[in-house]
Amino acid sequence: MSRRALTLLFATLSLAAQESPDGNRFGIGLSAIKPTGDWGSYFDPGFQAGIQIHFNREGRHLQRLRIDYLRMDDSGPVPFGTNVFWNGTTWVTAAANARSRMEAYTVAYEWMPHLENHSRSGAFFILGVGGTLWNETRRAVAPGTGTVTDTEWSMTFSAGAGWRFNTHATLELRYVHGDLSSFWHHQPDYGSTRDFLSVGTSLRF
Repeated sequence: MSRRALTLLFATLSLAAQESPDGNRFGIGLSAIKPTGDWGSYFDPGFQAGIQIHFNREGRHLQRLRIDYLRMDDSGPVPFGTNVFWNGTTWVTAAANARSRMEAYTVAYEWMPHLENHSRSGAFFILGVGGTLWNETRRAVAPGTGTVTDTEWSMTFSAGAGWRFNTHATLELRYVHGDLSSFWHHQPDYGSTRDFLSVGTSLRF
């Protein structure tokens, strides 16, 4: 083995040793979510999963950038415009229904101050801000009436608390508020907010 290869190997091991007390900065988040507010009556609980990059791992004020994917399905048929049909004597207009899947893509920055003077264990709070792209796909119940995709943007604010078991694993409870009125002047379907509760874990490697 050449001297250059040995130097590179020892440098890599040295960096790995420096990482080991507090773990790597990269991780994943996995959560169950429950929609609340106006839109909560239309959708069942779903899930959220994503990748995370952690900063300031040595101090008590841990921070992270999270990139998440969220998905939930409707709890029953949702509005899908109107149908017009002939009932034998006159034309009738009736509400149309569809099945819906809501997906969302979020980029958020969260600050997690720990109660201890380090971020290796114990209780901590969560405060975050970011943006979310909401993508809803509706498939009409009546055959032959098509599929519609509706896209909305929102500002996203999060607050919560958690417990850190060690440098790698946490249990977290978060309340997330999505404000669509910041981007749109029209009234989005299900109201101008997309709020949900999140219970899950963050695993840092």
